[in-house]
Amino acid sequence: MNTMLRTALGVAGVLLAAQASAQVTFYQGRDFRGPSFTADGPVWNLERYGFNDRASSAVVDNGEWQVCEDARFGGRCVVLQPGEYPSLREMGLNNMVSSVRPADRVAAYNSAPPPAAAPAY
Repeated sequence: MNTMLRTALGVAGVLLAAQASAQVTFYQGRDFRGPSFTADGPVWNLERYGFNDRASSAVVDNGEWQVCEDARFGGRCVVLQPGEYPSLREMGLNNMVSSVRPADRVAAYNSAPPPAAAPAY
């Protein structure tokens, strides 16, 4: 295989891998308007990026994303599936998102701990 073909295949592979990676973009305004912030990995605190409690709409390009009201994935969290979300108001998250992470990397984040067994007397 010649060098030019190998290089072209390598570049194509890198581009495909980048497209397949999880990514979510938040917009300050409804209907994907205004300033935006894109994440491709966990963000513990959106305040560090000037986007804490500012998201009003979102686009999930790939993967599922857990978005939470509080920093460090605390408070109420919701999982967003791939797609467009012109308003986060319906989910109760308008201007409330403080942290975000890929949901597929989180084990049992949405399940409650099992109830404690009643003591046997």
